Amino acid sequence: MASYLFDLLIFAALAFLGAFWWNTMGIKQQAYDAAKRHCLELGLQLLDQSVMLKRVRLKRNRAGGLSLLRVFVFEFASTGDERYRGEVQLLGRALLDVNVDLHRI
Repeated sequence: MASYLFDLLIFAALAFLGAFWWNTMGIKQQAYDAAKRHCLELGLQLLDQSVMLKRVRLKRNRAGGLSLLRVFVFEFASTGDERYRGEVQLLGRALLDVNVDLHRI
């Protein structure tokens, strides 16, 4: 009986980790799309075609509940010579903000 419960616990933990990873990949894609769209609007070039998770913390959403605030960073270029950093903030699945560092035009 104990072995069966242990196996069930392991299976549940693996299922949870798989679902969390799948959800995180979808949110990372959403952050990438937001960064790419923002760069296109400003006439910037998104470098390395990727975003990287910088920070995760709990924050209250508009309804008062707790959600994960994820901050992703990306690099871009304005003239092609220098690299600059940008940041995408997502609260749950809602896009909060996209910021870019000051850069040459």
